[in-house]
Amino acid sequence: MSGGADMRPTRPEPPEDEHALVGAFTLNALDDAERAEFEEHLAGCPLCSADVPAFREVVADLAWSASSPPPGDLVTRTLARTHTTRQEPAPRRGLWRRILRRRR
Repeated sequence: MSGGADMRPTRPEPPEDEHALVGAFTLNALDDAERAEFEEHLAGCPLCSADVPAFREVVADLAWSASSPPPGDLVTRTLARTHTTRQEPAPRRGLWRRILRRRR
C-alpha cells in the first residue's frame, strides 16, 4: 500500500455516554482508567447506581443457568487414568549442549 497510511489497528473510541459503560463495568471489562472514570460517574448517577445491581443480577442468572454439576465419578475416573497414562520422558542431561556443539 502506498501513501504512508497507518495500518495499525486503532482502539475503538469510548462511548460518549458514560451510561453505556454499565454492562462493561458489571462484567469487569474496563481497564483501570475507564473503571476509575466510571466509578466517579457512578457515585453521582442514580440511574447507573440502579442499573449496576440489576446488571449483576442478570449476569449471575446467566452464569447459573449455564453451569452444571460435574459427573459424580469425575474424580475417580481422573485418578484411575493417572495410573495408565504415560508421562513424557524427562529431557536427557546435556542434550542441548550436544545439539549446540554439533551446529558450531
